[in-house]
Amino acid sequence: MQSCNIIKANHIGFTVSDPDKAVAFFRDVLGFSIAPTVRQSGRAVEKITGVPNAEIEITFVFGAGYCIELLHFVYPVSDRCIDLRACDVGFAHIAFEVDNIDAMVGKVEAAGYRAFSRPQIVPAGPRKGGKTVYTRGPDGIVIEFQQAAPLQQSL
Repeated sequence: MQSCNIIKANHIGFTVSDPDKAVAFFRDVLGFSIAPTVRQSGRAVEKITGVPNAEIEITFVFGAGYCIELLHFVYPVSDRCIDLRACDVGFAHIAFEVDNIDAMVGKVEAAGYRAFSRPQIVPAGPRKGGKTVYTRGPDGIVIEFQQAAPLQQSL
């Protein structure tokens, strides 16, 4: 039997309606670097995406150890938008650890996006005592921010 092992994570992708707005969020709010946008179409793109006659613009953004692919379909244009709740099957989010969760939420909100709540103290588990919050970015992309618990001082 041939080897068939996952070597490492490559990227995560999000389809966005407004690539300029999405790029601005990742660059200006989260501080990511941005690769040049490329436009692709043709039979290979149709087969890869499963979308007939697909024409896409792809922009990769890099930061915090992540490579995120922002896909914008030039054709066909879709008006469907996913608005899942955290309890809905298929709900997904990306998480980042930050050093100041309150300041990060302020930055996200100042850019016109919203948090689900104020940051909450994690009640149990390996992140107990830390803080966490879900926010929505462009096109409803859910981004979780986590801040580690303060170190316990020994007596």
